[in-house]
Amino acid sequence: MEHKIALLGFGNVLKAFAELLLRKQDYLKQTLDTELKVVGIATNSKGMAINPAGIDLAAALQLVKSGQSLNTLHVGESVADTFAFIQQAPADIILEATVLDPRTGQPALDYVRAALNAGKHVVTANKGPVAFGYRELKALAQAKGLGFFFESTVMDGMPLHSIAREGMLGLQTNRIRGILNSTTNSVLTRLEEGTSFEEAVAEMQRAGLAETDPSNDIDGWDASVKITILANVVMGADLRPSDVDRTGIRNVTAQDAQVAVKAGKHIKLVCEAVREGDKVKTSVRPIPLPLTDPLANITQTASAVTFETDVLPNITLIEGNSSPTTTAYGMLVDALNIGRGRR
Repeated sequence: MEHKIALLGFGNVLKAFAELLLRKQDYLKQTLDTELKVVGIATNSKGMAINPAGIDLAAALQLVKSGQSLNTLHVGESVADTFAFIQQAPADIILEATVLDPRTGQPALDYVRAALNAGKHVVTANKGPVAFGYRELKALAQAKGLGFFFESTVMDGMPLHSIAREGMLGLQTNRIRGILNSTTNSVLTRLEEGTSFEEAVAEMQRAGLAETDPSNDIDGWDASVKITILANVVMGADLRPSDVDRTGIRNVTAQDAQVAVKAGKHIKLVCEAVREGDKVKTSVRPIPLPLTDPLANITQTASAVTFETDVLPNITLIEGNSSPTTTAYGMLVDALNIGRGRR
């Protein structure tokens, strides 16, 4: 069965998706009788292309790599902007991975809303729409009989949301704890080794793990968005990232980290959501964790989350070092599930 896909964005994640699809397309046909055909790609800086017969993904990747515009792959009438692209692309499923503003969730929130209103299923790797509009978007998708999936928003391609949705049926989650930002976790690991905070951040920037302005990571904004998603989706809360009691790692020194190690602990930026009566409270803050804590030994760019429920006391998921390909895989699984009728 064929399903037509349009991509909003063509940065590292959706380029990795294109590469993954090229590698997997024959296997998907053989094992799942499924063909995912990309019929459109929209970007802010590299042009837009729609082709109902299918975009040549290898050509698209080469164009972007060489700094050329995707417009040369376009067939048909011109496309004014991203919202027009959403309407015009003859796609069943929109895959969205545009730039995130962790303080507003825009413009991705509006893109996802527009896609659902246009009658198209949505898969997003963008944290903004889920952190700022989960209830609205989920209700809109359900009202229209559409899929709205977001496996890659937290812990990349780890099937965290799938496990919470299908493997934890009937459980009440009372507490979630996690290490969900790889940049800060890597910085804290380097501090333990005696590297200064400034040099540790610079190392992350050189490695491409931190932006030129790393404040979204080190001040805890990214982690706040992720714990908000988990609180809303898994625990039924209706929170925003601004509701999180947030403290980043900017004031943690190498001395602090080494003192903690000597005391048998590791300082980690811990995200937490706790059920208190009919409310859920969230926080992000650096905490010295004892070695007996399953989160204490999560190092470098690994991440982890622990669910505490009313029946199963501790469910811990650990992801090894992530990459754009692992994030792309989460989006691929979501698209395949939509193709199989999941809603």
